[in-house]
This record gives sequence, structure tokens and C-alpha cells, in this order.
Amino acid sequence: MNPKWICPAIAVSAALVVLAGCGSPSHSGASPLPSNSSPSSAAATSSGSPSPGPVASGASARCVTSEAKGTCGPYGYPAITGSKGSNTFVLNNMWGAKPGTTQTLTAHNPGSWSVVANAQPVGYTGVQTYPATQQIYTRTDNTADPLSGFGSIISSFTETMNVTSGTSAEAAFDIWVGNNSSNYANEVMIWHDQVNRGTCGGASVVAHADFGGSNGVPRQNWTLCKYGGSELIWYLSKSNEQSGTVDVLSMLTWLESHGYLPAGSGLNQIDYGFEICSTTGAKTFTVSQFAIKSACKSGTSC
Repeated sequence: MNPKWICPAIAVSAALVVLAGCGSPSHSGASPLPSNSSPSSAAATSSGSPSPGPVASGASARCVTSEAKGTCGPYGYPAITGSKGSNTFVLNNMWGAKPGTTQTLTAHNPGSWSVVANAQPVGYTGVQTYPATQQIYTRTDNTADPLSGFGSIISSFTETMNVTSGTSAEAAFDIWVGNNSSNYANEVMIWHDQVNRGTCGGASVVAHADFGGSNGVPRQNWTLCKYGGSELIWYLSKSNEQSGTVDVLSMLTWLESHGYLPAGSGLNQIDYGFEICSTTGAKTFTVSQFAIKSACKSGTSC
């Protein structure tokens, strides 16, 4: 797909990224806009300089924006390891909105925010928006720590989608990995709660694996799907989950060790929010808790 910008202007020089759309079981070729036929959207950094919406920072600030590229933050957020007051945001992110679609973001902090989305037309199956918390790991010198340097990356979440039969959406992580010569080269999504999206939005199932069992993460089976050449989707196999904890590092290193990600991949960015395709009228999507706790291996400086 053609490269798209989805993030605030920050002092990070990142490569342009390839984005996919979302939706139906059959896929089509590249398009400059999301279509009904590819599985997901993305929020990846760019070196561009968009015009952000209202900006608020601090735990008690309240930021409200209806702008397509509206940005709240940056935040210094203790629940996310590595949040420095310059690399943590909440985005309205209406990256593929169709005519008639509206969305308003209200953010208190990266773990307490909501959007009221009216995604039209009803029944549309392409991702229109991806409101999300965004944590950037790529340094200002465009380097990224290799996954091998991390001892753990554990993330917890609590969300509510208030869905109806006319809703098509999912709650998901959108993670970007690469290396210092090709940052943001690979996209990994983790879907844990979806409605009317099917298995991985119709992308091809390629593997199954169990993760969890330590660090407070329950052991669960996940299905791996692949779309195109660089997008991978982990899908919770048996049920939806609105509140939980995932072992992000284990899911990424499994992909690396099994050849789905290049050896020596580094962590560029973790986003968490809702891929919204369509709703029946205005619906509220809420994140009420979100955290990323990471640790470095001894002798590394991730």
C-alpha cells in the first residue's frame, strides 16, 4: 500500500511505512486509500510536520479534538516504561475516514481516553480510523534497540467498545519493528477483542502458538495471520477479551525465531487502540487502563 502519515510531528527521523487497509476475506491490490479488502490500519512515525489538534500534557490534563490528525500529548506517563514526556501520545488518527465519518477524542492520559465515533457508511469493512495510545521507542538519532536486548515487554489493557450488531471494529495493538537501516519495515498487530471482523479480517492463517504462563500473563492460544509481505496479525483464538495482559516480547521474538521477522529486529513503536470500520450511529470506544512494563537484559541499555 502507499505510505501514509499517522502521527504527531516529533524529533524522530523514520522511514516511510507501508500501510494496509482492513476488512473482508478477499484482498485487492495497492490503493492510496484503505479499501474494503485488506485487514488493518497502522500508526507509524514519519518525519513530516502535520498540524496537530489541541495538545495537553500531564496526568490531570483533558484534551479534546475532532481533527483528523488531532494529537494529545506528549505525556510523561509512569505506567509506560520509557515514557519521557516527549515520546508518548494519544491520537485521534482518522487516517482513512470516508465522507460522513466523524470522531471526537477526549484524552486524560494514555491510559484514560475515549472516542465517540460515527463511522459511515453502515456495513463498511475498511478501517477508517485508529484512535490509539502511541509509545515511540525509536531514538532521535533513528536507532532502535534490538528485541534481543529486552528481558520483558508486558502490556495490560482494559477497554470497552459498546458495540451493536452494526459495529465492525476491533481493539488491538499495532507494533512496528525494523532495524537501524530499515526502521518501521514490519508491522505486527495483536487483536484481542473484535466484532464482525472475522478471523484476522480475512488474512491468511499461517500458524498457531501458545503464549503466557509467567509475569502475570495467562497462557492462551493465538492464531497468526499474514497479509501481504510485511503485516502480521496475532488473533486471540477462542474468545474476545476486554481486559487482560499480553507478553508482547514473547510474541515478537517467536516471529523472529520462526522467520516471520528479520533477525536482529528492533522495536520502533507500540500503539494501542481501536481499528474502527463502521458503526450504527455514534458509538463510544473507551480505554480505561493501559500499561507497558519493559525491562532490559543485564548488560544492555534498551
